[in-house]
Amino acid sequence: MSIAEKVDAYLESEFPGASSAIYRDLSLNFKKILEDSPMETQERFLNLLSMAVALENKALVTLAKENLTELGIAAEHIQEAAEMAGIMGMNNVYYKFKSFLALETAADYQRAGLRMNSLAKHVNSKKDFEMMSLSVSIINACPVCVASHEKAVRTHEVSIDKIHDLARLAAVAKGLSSLKKAMTL
Repeated sequence: MSIAEKVDAYLESEFPGASSAIYRDLSLNFKKILEDSPMETQERFLNLLSMAVALENKALVTLAKENLTELGIAAEHIQEAAEMAGIMGMNNVYYKFKSFLALETAADYQRAGLRMNSLAKHVNSKKDFEMMSLSVSIINACPVCVASHEKAVRTHEVSIDKIHDLARLAAVAKGLSSLKKAMTL
C-alpha cells in the first residue's frame, strides 16, 4: 500500500464521513506534507511518531510506526523516536517555565538540575534527533527549545524548506488531534 493509500485509510478510519471545511483543510494539508515534502520519508514518519506520542494520539502513532517498520527502520530507532516526547516534554515544561519569568527572576534559576544524558547518547543520527527535538518542542510550544533546536537543526544543514514542513506537520498533527477530540463531544 502506498503512503497516499495509508494516509487515506487513516483519515477514513479516524474521521468516518467527515466533510466539514475544517476537516478538508486539515486532511489535505496532512496528505500533502506526508506525500510530498522536502523531508525524506523516514524523516516525516520519525517526526510524526514523536509528535503523535506528545499529542497522545494512538492512531497517529500506529500510522507512523507502521510506515517506519515498512521502511525497514530498526526497532531501537523507532522506539527512541517514540520516547522523544518524554525527554523533550520534561525539557519543554522546564524551559517554558523559565521563559515566563522576568529576566531578573530567571537569573535565579541558572541550572536546570535535570538529568538529560539521553540528549548526548542517542541511536538516531544527530540530525534526526535534533529534528525530533524540534518537532516535539513545536507541539509543546516551548519558545526556548524551539529556538535552540531550530538553530541546531540548521547546523546539520537541514534546509529551511524541511524545517518549515516540520513545523507545518506539527501544526496539522495538532489540528487533526484536536478535530478528533471535537468529533467525540
